[in-house]
Amino acid sequence: MKKILLTTTTLFVLIFTTGCSITPEYNITIDAIKAPNIIVSPDIYDIKALDSKKNSNGLKFQQQANVLAQILHEKGYLTATEGEIVKLSIYFDYGLEKVEETTETYTEPDITFHVGLGYPYYGGYYGRHYDPFWSDFYGGGYTTYRQNHIYYNRYITLLAKNPFNEELWRVDVSSIGESKNLRKIIPILIKAAKPYIGTNTAEPVNIIIKDKPKKEI
Repeated sequence: MKKILLTTTTLFVLIFTTGCSITPEYNITIDAIKAPNIIVSPDIYDIKALDSKKNSNGLKFQQQANVLAQILHEKGYLTATEGEIVKLSIYFDYGLEKVEETTETYTEPDITFHVGLGYPYYGGYYGRHYDPFWSDFYGGGYTTYRQNHIYYNRYITLLAKNPFNEELWRVDVSSIGESKNLRKIIPILIKAAKPYIGTNTAEPVNIIIKDKPKKEI
């Protein structure tokens, strides 16, 4: 009894003092390749949809393309203005695909938590004897829970081509997780690609990016 009481009290203290701070993490895989015997340098570019089925003028695509344009600008690339000759076309694609579905089964004891406070006497709260700051736990049986988990591969692809339609460099970035919130995840993947634009990785690189912590009460 005392051990359970101590554990529960400690949990309550942590909840109210720390707010249960949670920092989401993204396990990200990056694979980059560039054409041999070329020097990659920033140039005047435009962004196109790699997937012809995607509406490159749609709001969702343009939102993500703007994030990519900001990253490219930080790398020294220049957006083509009206009348300028485009030296580089960067084909952009993003999306998600279901990769796994699992079911988790677990049991928890049925516990009723009751706290009585007051001076010691008989016949007090509910006809029981209570001491100050004394807590009782009542339990009986177990409840089985089942929870489904669906995992998705969230990905982006960047492919640069010259005016002759020759591939110059490519970066593939992906992260597997349960969230389908692409509006939040895709910018994270784009930023993860930044150091690898125009480079060549001998093998896929794995990194972990921590999101801004959020508090849950």
